[in-house]
Amino acid sequence: MNIRDLEYVIAIAETRNFNKAAQICYVSQPALSMQVKKLEDELGVAIFERFQKNILITPAGEVIIEKARELLNTAKDIKNTAELFQKKDKHQFKIGIFPTLSQYILPPLIRLTQDEQTKLKIYPLEDKTDNLITMLKNGQIDAALLANPTLPQGMDFFPVFQDTFKLAVYEGHPLENAKEIDIKRLDDEAMLFLEKGHCLRDQVMALNINPAQSIQCNATGLETLRQMVIAKLGITIIPEIATHNDNFKGIRYINFKKPAPSREIGIAYRKASVMTHWLEPLSDLIKKSVQ
Repeated sequence: MNIRDLEYVIAIAETRNFNKAAQICYVSQPALSMQVKKLEDELGVAIFERFQKNILITPAGEVIIEKARELLNTAKDIKNTAELFQKKDKHQFKIGIFPTLSQYILPPLIRLTQDEQTKLKIYPLEDKTDNLITMLKNGQIDAALLANPTLPQGMDFFPVFQDTFKLAVYEGHPLENAKEIDIKRLDDEAMLFLEKGHCLRDQVMALNINPAQSIQCNATGLETLRQMVIAKLGITIIPEIATHNDNFKGIRYINFKKPAPSREIGIAYRKASVMTHWLEPLSDLIKKSVQ
């Protein structure tokens, strides 16, 4: 058994196709199949069940694949550790960010990491929270900037900043001149929400708002919601970070009465990863980028 064999197994598990797995691993399909068969013979169990054109993972295979992922993550951490001790000028940090945060934080964050005094180089990847957690677990990214999610065993959360929620209303709305508002007041309003699957929607729904009218829409991002508010289709709740440097006309942002609802933004990471070395400097850069 070697690392390469485990890479073959994981590639097959992810693609459910020997040809595609071989392409990903830059090896011929017969060679890949032969190595996986040798590994199965060595272990004495079948990892995959070949049924017609389908590839199924056996119960034993499920456990083996999970362990293989852990071993490959450890191997990657060993390599990263060696790179740290080589004192390279720049270190590439693969970080996942969810959509309702990335467009507001990435531009200033990347500019900061391009500073000659910064040894941290950001390689961002945008996706929904659940997908990012899976990618983090599988070692596809080094960390994820998330809104304090429930994490699986072996991961932890490093808080960075609080992103306070505000109410976004259109010009001419009865609340446009309010200095602050009680969140319970929204029970009488027509509210706009992001489509299901976005963590921000879940965070807003957790505030136990029962609006008089919930306007069904398939808004996939905050900018769509903002434009819908400007068009006077309804009002919405928006995180403060999305209101920075906002030059849009036709929209007003109102603070909620204290304690104002908010979401805690931080860095999710694997506890065993050597990349924890970069948590503090990365946190400092993120704080500067949202100031």
